[in-house]
Amino acid sequence: MKNLELPSPADMSAAARAGEITSILAAAIVRTRVASAPTQREVDLGCLPDQRVHTTPSLQEPL
Repeated sequence: MKNLELPSPADMSAAARAGEITSILAAAIVRTRVASAPTQREVDLGCLPDQRVHTTPSLQEPL
């Protein structure tokens, strides 16, 4: 994987920082717009939508 050499924000002008932020936000908006609709999962998660699932046994609610 390539390591990117990014300039320090302190070394950039205000216009350059604003341009970088604008390009990042524009890319995110485009990616959101062209993303395909979520597909139905083949495997169900095994719980109802209103149930909470805990990953740590110490956090389980008493019955």
